[in-house]
Amino acid sequence: MIFNTWLFAFFALVLFALYSRVRTLWVRNAFLIAAGIVFYIASIPLYIVLVLALAAITWSTATLLARTPTEERVRRKWILALGIAANVGVLGFFKYGKLFGTTLGLCHAGCSGAFANLIVPLAISFFTFEFIHFLVDVYYGKIKNFKTVEFFVFALFFPTMVAGPIKRFQNFAPQLGRFAHVHSLQAAAGVYRVLLGLAKKSIIADSMTPLTQPLLTPGAPYMSGDYWLGALAYSIKIYFDFTGYSDIAIGLAELLGFRIVENFDRPYWARNISNFWQRWHISLSSWIRDYLFIPLGGSRRKLGRVLFNLALVMAIAGLWHGASWHFVVWGLFQGAGLAVHRAYSLIVPKDVLAHLGSLRALNYVSVAATFLFVMLGWVLFASPSLAAAATVYRDLLPL
Repeated sequence: MIFNTWLFAFFALVLFALYSRVRTLWVRNAFLIAAGIVFYIASIPLYIVLVLALAAITWSTATLLARTPTEERVRRKWILALGIAANVGVLGFFKYGKLFGTTLGLCHAGCSGAFANLIVPLAISFFTFEFIHFLVDVYYGKIKNFKTVEFFVFALFFPTMVAGPIKRFQNFAPQLGRFAHVHSLQAAAGVYRVLLGLAKKSIIADSMTPLTQPLLTPGAPYMSGDYWLGALAYSIKIYFDFTGYSDIAIGLAELLGFRIVENFDRPYWARNISNFWQRWHISLSSWIRDYLFIPLGGSRRKLGRVLFNLALVMAIAGLWHGASWHFVVWGLFQGAGLAVHRAYSLIVPKDVLAHLGSLRALNYVSVAATFLFVMLGWVLFASPSLAAAATVYRDLLPL
């Protein structure tokens, strides 16, 4: 179910009318689980079995991890590996099976036929990342106590199921232990965020769609100016699209009495690409940092390894966004930018960096340069293929 539809509007009206009658903590948690199931069934009913099964596997694996003594390191690592493999395996099969099967030459027409009618489960990228986070944090002892009902509310919390933000259990679970009716100011704040998100998505983001057409079907009759306008329009579209969904999710959670993390912090005002990724899709960026980049060694390794790790994790981030190689190249493009910035920040003395950062005019130039870099990257993200992106880049600056 998508937020900006009449079906969801009807679902939300009925849900909140019933929710206002809830009086106990136990009923509240059971109600939220049921709401998440109904919400997901509206997409593809059969796939709720997949979500529940994967949630059950994750919960069982986490329970086994919690009960296994920390001294049994090898056994705990195997348990963790199997739990992660189950999540990654499901994600890989549904979202990337056809891509990798075709790329590796494992199948041709038969493979395409097998995957042609396979529909990717709604929000599979989001809930698998939440499940992996849960397993890893249980393994490291960051999550020590978790109740079955709490986990399934976490897994099926419908406001964040479609497009995040990606929740952390240790931030979400404490809110499940207390229950109070939403007061008027909190409800007003929630309604405001929902309406703001709908306006961003339906009025601003969707109105940019016609202007992005040159990026989708490059070639005649478009000229250089059309591509520049298309890239700018897509930069506006994707920002208001993503922030719109996040605003709706945050507002819906507020109406249910929950607070979830902010996901964007004026990213186009970033002074460098590293700062951009600290402001853009914050829940995803922090997930990539904590569960990919740091396990690979973070910034503690030699510079060459750090730069390689940045490129690798951003390539994975690109693939997470879509099952196509142009998303991977977009990730590598971002990773290259992060690598250059990392090398620059290590080579230039800190006192020089501090002085440069104090220059207002230079900060404006830095913001403009960062936005230009990000905007050029969105060409790869928006294009249907690498060939289409190459056409756009070729015609952006005709020689």
